[in-house]
Order: sequence, then structure tokens, then C-alpha cells
Amino acid sequence: MRFLITFAVAAEFAPWSARHPFVPYEFDDRAHRREFDLFRANIGSNEVTVLLTGMGGENAKNAMRTVNLEMPDVCISSGLAGALDRSLKRGTIVVAHRCETTDLKLKTTSDVDMVELAVASGARAAEVFATSDRIMATARAKEELSAFGHVVDMESSYILSAASAWRVPVVAVRAISDAADEDLPVDFECVTDSRGRVKVGGLLKELAVHPYRLPLLVRFGFRSRAAAVTLADFLDGYIPEVAEKWQGMRASDIEEVSAT
Repeated sequence: MRFLITFAVAAEFAPWSARHPFVPYEFDDRAHRREFDLFRANIGSNEVTVLLTGMGGENAKNAMRTVNLEMPDVCISSGLAGALDRSLKRGTIVVAHRCETTDLKLKTTSDVDMVELAVASGARAAEVFATSDRIMATARAKEELSAFGHVVDMESSYILSAASAWRVPVVAVRAISDAADEDLPVDFECVTDSRGRVKVGGLLKELAVHPYRLPLLVRFGFRSRAAAVTLADFLDGYIPEVAEKWQGMRASDIEEVSAT
């Protein structure tokens, strides 16, 4: 079975990539380097393609245009996210029934079977993932957004929309990196670029003005890494479950055709 799985940035993917023989695909053809990083590995009998989209809606849309969406059997929007629901703790794996941009211009739905399999694999179901155009850096900002959904990220609505347009079954699954009542240690929009890479100058400036934030940043890094490890554990269990489910559905389809 062929899976397309997206992460926004390399740090979200790193714990999972370390477990499997992912190979980077640097080129679309011999003359052009890929704009967005793409990796592939065989995990068991499944072919898994991972696309690093970068952060935000524009990056997500552009990245999805670079892959052949006729190829995957299913698509999973994955990575880390912030909690808007106070009952969601750091490290919780959450699966979305729906994803909606905060301006409500784009609304997408996860495949029902894939949601059920995620819950059976240990994820907690959430009615709505809110797709924001900016990082929710403070508890106050997350509280204001909580009316829109239970979880916030910056890409899922766009990824699910792109794959759904090709009739690819889709689902959004995220690990919670920061709780609803938690402020982020720094303004990440100032210290990272859209691919999630640290801008050293911006980070040093931020820490020079607010030196007390350094230990908070280190602690946040450890917690985010732990959430990404939990997500890797989930994916290792979830992918075989999805593959088994789809193979069973195909077998049933073949039996129905043969019977007629």
C-alpha cells in the first residue's frame, strides 16, 4: 500500500525517520532540484512517502502541487500542534473529524474509516482542527481561538483539501506539543523561517532581550521532541492497521465483482 505522509518541518519527522531507511529524493528530474524535501522508505510491505511542506498554508499548498497525487492510496497530515482544548495534554495524539481554516473559507473532512482506525490505535478524536495563518504563541491567543476548534496547526486544511481533490482518502493526526494554557518560550515567527529552520540572528536577539527564556526554550525543545517520539510510535502502529483495513476492503470488492 502507498502512503503519503506530510510533516511541516524536519524536527517533527526526525524521530520517525531515524527508525526507517528513508531515502531523500533530491530531484524531480535530472535538471531540477526539488523545492520541498521528499523522502521514501519501504516499511514492511508498504511504500511510504514523506513530504516536508514547510510551515503555513501557502507552503502546504505549493508543496502538495509538487507530488503526484494519483499515486498514494491514502494521505496523512501529520506533525505537532497546539491544544485549544484544556483537556488535551502534551504528547496526546489527536485525530480530526474536520479541519477548517480560521476564516472558515476552507473546510475539509477526514476519511471516517481512517479516523476510526486512529482512535482504535490510541488517538483521541477531536471534532475540529483549526488551521491558523500564524503561530499561536500565547495561552490568551489559544483561548480566543478555542471557539473554532480543539487543536490548532497551520497546514492540515490545505493538505486534506489537496488530496481530497484527487479522491485520496485523508486524515489529520497530530501530537500535542503545547497545552492550551501554555505560552511558547519565544516568538517562533521571529526566530524561524517558513521551513522551521532557526534564524540564528533572530534567536540571539530574542534571548539577549529576554535571557530568562533560554531554559524555557530548552525545556520546550525536549517536550516537543518527546511529542514527536510519541507520534512516531503511533505511526508505527497505525500504518499497518490502515494497510490491513484497505487490503480487506479490496478483497471484499474483488469478491463482490466475482459474484456478479
